[in-house]
Amino acid sequence: MCMKTWLCGAAVWGLLAIGPAWAAGTAPASVFELRNWKLQIPGPIDIKKLQNYSSGYFHLNADKEMCFCLDASEKGTTGNAHYVRSELRHLPNWKTESTHSLSGEFRVVSKLTPDKVTALQIHGITEQGEDAPPLLRIAVNKGDLVAIIKTDAEGDKVETVILKKQVGAGFVKVDIVVKNKQLSIALDHEPKVTRSLAFWKFSNYFKAGCYPQATQGTAEVVFRKLKVD
Repeated sequence: MCMKTWLCGAAVWGLLAIGPAWAAGTAPASVFELRNWKLQIPGPIDIKKLQNYSSGYFHLNADKEMCFCLDASEKGTTGNAHYVRSELRHLPNWKTESTHSLSGEFRVVSKLTPDKVTALQIHGITEQGEDAPPLLRIAVNKGDLVAIIKTDAEGDKVETVILKKQVGAGFVKVDIVVKNKQLSIALDHEPKVTRSLAFWKFSNYFKAGCYPQATQGTAEVVFRKLKVD
């Protein structure tokens, strides 16, 4: 669980990691396949070598689950963002006409004001490598687990689908598949969303972790499974 007490971590890969109080332990990469991911934490700092990395933002708990922890009032957002994050970015970019999937089993503990935190994303990127809007966010919004899906080519319009009302702090399994310009989302093996992506013009990449849409309070997103195909 995130705490609002702070301490300095050790210098990792030449960077000083500072985050919520934590007990040093085994790196998440010893349990999860993270070779094609990098971690984004407040600073902003990109951690590209995850093999031995853990910190208050990103660590294993006693059950060998991968924990992303944040105090939303901290400073140090990534470019063009309003909120800090502790979030993995999958490095390969891809198009919607090919087949890609992201599966995550996670739980969210939010004490945010407002109560909004994103756990999974399909994020857009231009051919020039510049940020584009997120095509999809799987988030907790006021206690409900929702899918927030872009519905136009510029990424200005969205549709919000409630996947589960008042999800609580229990684990849920979300499976996201993009194939032949079609988006499918399942919750706990039950199909919930099917949408055409024929309109979408951007390339994409997956993200997973803790990305609050708030500047007050704490949030923790805990994964016991995370897989990309």
